[in-house]
Amino acid sequence: MHCFDILLANKLPSELPAVVVAFGDDAFLRKETVSTALALANIEHDAPRAFDGEECQWIDVHDELATLSLFEPDARRIAVVSQADRLIKDSRPQLEKWCTAPAANSLLILQVATFPSNTKLFKLADKQGWCVACSLPTGGGRSKTPNLSEVKKWIVAWAKSRHALQLTGAQSTLVLDAVGPDCGLLHQELAKLALYSEHGKLSDEQIRANVGSWRTRTMWDIADAIVDGRIVDALQQLEKVFAAGEHPAAVIPQISWSLRRFGNAAQLILQAKRTGHPLSVQAAIGQCGFWGADAKLAEGRLRRLGLRRAGNLLDWLLELDLKIKLSHSQTDRAIFALEELCLRCL
Repeated sequence: MHCFDILLANKLPSELPAVVVAFGDDAFLRKETVSTALALANIEHDAPRAFDGEECQWIDVHDELATLSLFEPDARRIAVVSQADRLIKDSRPQLEKWCTAPAANSLLILQVATFPSNTKLFKLADKQGWCVACSLPTGGGRSKTPNLSEVKKWIVAWAKSRHALQLTGAQSTLVLDAVGPDCGLLHQELAKLALYSEHGKLSDEQIRANVGSWRTRTMWDIADAIVDGRIVDALQQLEKVFAAGEHPAAVIPQISWSLRRFGNAAQLILQAKRTGHPLSVQAAIGQCGFWGADAKLAEGRLRRLGLRRAGNLLDWLLELDLKIKLSHSQTDRAIFALEELCLRCL
């Protein structure tokens, strides 16, 4: 079971079993999955007994689960163990025995970073209860690369259910590009955006202005300045970014992503001309990742660059990438290579 099955559906597939293991590398998703599952099961917030897996002993957790309440003998006994990796390491045989025959009317919830599926404990927990994967969905198999299309769907659904925001698919891309695939940070940024929304809706400009760090927004401004021909402005902003301690290797990919769209649009137009099937600037822009107000501005920016310069952008960006990995890997030389790219777009 994946955590999105609970978080996005906002319902449990069945009644909570005796054992639930929320595992994965995203602490935010682990915590949200557990709290959401308890809320959907109508369990009061103060009903579970919380344990820190780094400090507690199995005997303490066992006593909580196995001891009947003096005043409410029929009440369900619930123990939630956060950071339970160490507890599992120290008490694996006891946990395996518990998963085989848990006490009646008890609920053990473990939150762990890693939980290999080839272990006996995983198989017992999966048989007797739920093992919920709390990581970003990947492309499948052994891939560890997040499936960005699924992350965007999560952003749209989470924004609507938790923050009353109505984001479009294109806007979810803006948020993801600014923040990155980190659900905890995305949740915080969506909460911040909710403060600026009107009836749950936001413009692309509002998202650009208010999401992400000042460095991320500065990268957008620098890329815009380059394609607008405001090279002096772009170089001054780059100087501030580097003075703040940012490394060129972290700056260049963000700027390159924005410039690459213009290079792709130019190549589409040039290819269409060679094949005798002309393509309009507006149609090319629509195929290269521009949305909303960006798309309106991109047409003028592409015309200012001209097909010759814009058509060379992909080669220039590849050359820049090779330089910072080889001949210009030192910080000063990497900055020089990036400034050289800016001047080429003048």
